[in-house]
Amino acid sequence: MFNIYSGFLAGLSVGIYCIGTCLPLFMPILMSNKRTTKSIFLLVLEFSLGRLLGYLLFGFIIGYLGQITRSGTIHLIVGLASIWTGILMVLYSLGTIDKKMCAFLPFSKIKWALLVGFLTGVNICPPFLASLTHVFNLMNVLWAVLYFFLFFLGTSVYIIPMALFGVFTKSTVIQKLAQVSGVLIGIYFIVKNFFLFL
Repeated sequence: MFNIYSGFLAGLSVGIYCIGTCLPLFMPILMSNKRTTKSIFLLVLEFSLGRLLGYLLFGFIIGYLGQITRSGTIHLIVGLASIWTGILMVLYSLGTIDKKMCAFLPFSKIKWALLVGFLTGVNICPPFLASLTHVFNLMNVLWAVLYFFLFFLGTSVYIIPMALFGVFTKSTVIQKLAQVSGVLIGIYFIVKNFFLFL
């Protein structure tokens, strides 16, 4: 079952780095009008729902493709891609890769919280790419969707509190948590898929 639970760790690995790309898109919406505590809470929920829908949609599509694909060769190729994305995860978590690669800047002017949440939920960065190749080889739609639900929960540990309180934290503890999670999940993807070739 760790194949599914690893989604939470992968979400945690996104950490404070991608918050720097998600919240700058959302905060102008949040701050555009004078809002009550209730309206802020509802707007954050709308943004989070958009992110969740993005994750679940991609989880369903990739999980379905993995489930209907019967070619062992294709699954081996995806396994090789998973090893590569696992390596990217480790490098990304150690700070070797520029964190700005997660940006989805073309959508920075969109003013609809649900849509912005959806678009920021599908950032093309190592944690997301590694997750796509991983769920493809799960060959089970339900597992893939559950994986991305846990991925969403992992990212929400950072995003929801910061969006609610309007704070960008520089906490060393949070940075270390994201870094350790990313390295661990990257190594897991590398080792797990390496055995496909033995």
